[in-house]
Amino acid sequence: MRLLLLIMVHWVLAGCAATVVYDFDETANFQQGKQYQFEQTENGDVQSLDRARIHKAIAKQLSLKGFSQVDSGAGLTVRYRIEEDVRIESTGVSYGVGMSRSHLGVAMHTPVRAREIKEGKLVVEVVETDNSRVIWRAVSQKRLTEQMRPEKRTELVNELVKEMFQNYPPQR
Repeated sequence: MRLLLLIMVHWVLAGCAATVVYDFDETANFQQGKQYQFEQTENGDVQSLDRARIHKAIAKQLSLKGFSQVDSGAGLTVRYRIEEDVRIESTGVSYGVGMSRSHLGVAMHTPVRAREIKEGKLVVEVVETDNSRVIWRAVSQKRLTEQMRPEKRTELVNELVKEMFQNYPPQR
């Protein structure tokens, strides 16, 4: 009974967990202009597949909010990145049985197996172009993994960006 209760509490808490965390500068004027530009990539115009997915998803969400993209001269610059992390996942089995009076014991042990899982969390920032001040930032709590199929990656990126921009511009 306790196990069932613990599982139900875990499901409830997991369902309430935020998938996106965001922050903003309370002194920023979010009503200034409706034009934005993307920050130039470090390697010119070459974009990875994930960067292209993110770029497209951000452009769509900002368009739905009435913002228009320009190549240069915008008051706002949008920059984004995937922060990579490595998580170690381990599995293994150990059993033990013992008796106190007859000194009989049975044990089984298997070696612990570990594997590295590379993950990435999406970070999006909106920056005032003229002074390079970050005025809004969102960080995903769901993570992209190397094992995801392309359609799942696109679906996750679209979902994350949509959730991120639900709170942009912030309402005070």
